[in-house]
Amino acid sequence: MSGDLVMAIDAGTGSGRAIIHDLSGAVVGAAQEEWTHPVAADAPGGLDFATEGNGALIDRVIGRAIAEAGISAERIAAVATTSMREGIVLYDEKDAVIWACPNVDSRARTEADRLVESGLADDIFRIAGDWVSITAPARLLWLQDNRPELFARIRRMGMISDWLATRMTGEYFTEPSAGSSSALFDLGKRDWSGRLIGAVGLDPAMMPQVVEPGTPIGTVRPDAAARCGLAPGTPVIAGGADTQLALLGLGRRSGDATLVGGSFWQMTYLSDRPLIDPDCGPRTLCHARPGEWMVEGIGFLSGFALRWVRDAFVVPVLNRTGASLNAFDLIESLAREAPAGGVIATTACPMQSDNWCQPPLGFLGFDLNQPGLALGQIARGVMESGAFLAHQHLTRLEALSGVRHDVVQFTGGSSQGTLWPQIIADVTGREVDIPVARETTALGCAMLAASGAGLFPTLDEAVRAMASPIERRVSPDPAARESYRSIERQWDEVTRAAAGLGARGTLEPIWRPAGARI
Repeated sequence: MSGDLVMAIDAGTGSGRAIIHDLSGAVVGAAQEEWTHPVAADAPGGLDFATEGNGALIDRVIGRAIAEAGISAERIAAVATTSMREGIVLYDEKDAVIWACPNVDSRARTEADRLVESGLADDIFRIAGDWVSITAPARLLWLQDNRPELFARIRRMGMISDWLATRMTGEYFTEPSAGSSSALFDLGKRDWSGRLIGAVGLDPAMMPQVVEPGTPIGTVRPDAAARCGLAPGTPVIAGGADTQLALLGLGRRSGDATLVGGSFWQMTYLSDRPLIDPDCGPRTLCHARPGEWMVEGIGFLSGFALRWVRDAFVVPVLNRTGASLNAFDLIESLAREAPAGGVIATTACPMQSDNWCQPPLGFLGFDLNQPGLALGQIARGVMESGAFLAHQHLTRLEALSGVRHDVVQFTGGSSQGTLWPQIIADVTGREVDIPVARETTALGCAMLAASGAGLFPTLDEAVRAMASPIERRVSPDPAARESYRSIERQWDEVTRAAAGLGARGTLEPIWRPAGARI
């Protein structure tokens, strides 16, 4: 191919997207459609990934992105794929998909508990760096127990980003960043663990070949080209998992700390060795760069919580009054007027992989003498809760790595305003850098496509040419930092108490994980 553009194809938790980039990193065309995951009626907590319908959706957004860019498909020199992590796809001997689930599937509670009781969950965390709550081991055991006929038909397994590429090329492979989110990897080897695969009843020969991100794995077949509008023969390059590719898009390297602020927040640290927390707190996955690993503490629904405030309180009022205000701008304005620590929001607990039960959602500490500030206090409480979680995760990562960070990058949709980044700087006491680009997962995926297609001699050169520059730096306010020390201690005490109410069944927690160690 002689094109000068690259395409990233992204299967996210809530949508499928196709984004076309030029070699400076600029977006020249994009399309997106939301999707939902059907509830498995006979499997409590179960959600399926609808490969047939979602595959057709992906084909549509590819075609629409090309049309929006106003280009011929031949200008696309290569494509690469990325996706949510943990989701798996299973194939039979005829290479037909027989079962798939997204990252949020939680049907395998009994099986996860069994893995904990047997001690295998501890071995999985020690070898693979992740717990059994939403990863492949418990889900595969669930299939053995509940779909034995289907389990017997399994001949191949892959991750969702792998499936995107297989639909176009007919080739089967994985790469370490998404593959390691299965919890069937040996992190140190950046390859499948024969021991863990055998422990869940599969043959290691069923697992796809592992290649590093940026490796060419095939070309777009004529039948796939006819479906989606790409040119036949377009090179397909191994991409990776969404969070890791966001870090790649930012040009982050070993030793860097980055807060990725989407629906979930990930406070991440990149290391040149597979750091695994001996206390089963944050989890560890392979990074998209060879020889690098990522440790992350996840803020459960930190970004989604503010969207909930928007949809529950602000949008209905704006719709009823006919006001044309931007909902998030209004929320930030009201939150800025509210006092720090005025309301304690129990939105999530710090990540403890082996017992990560989230608290019941609550807002405590309202002052009845200030009713005009109520909505602003709720919004600010959500922002502060996210910042406290990020700070606790950062502290944990620094203790694990032995590296202190005076500067943290903050990217993703949650970084777009001015108040939330300031609160993060004030709570953590660190400088916070905000990059220009917000959609850095697709950018990292595009870098892999460009380097894999030979448009740059190396991945490092692709990153230098395409990475997002820093838009602004936010500095902590010393007085606010001092004030937040006591507020964070208060938040921690209240959140722990709320989590206890959820654990005892007094109130329903936001999320109760499978395989929680009691």
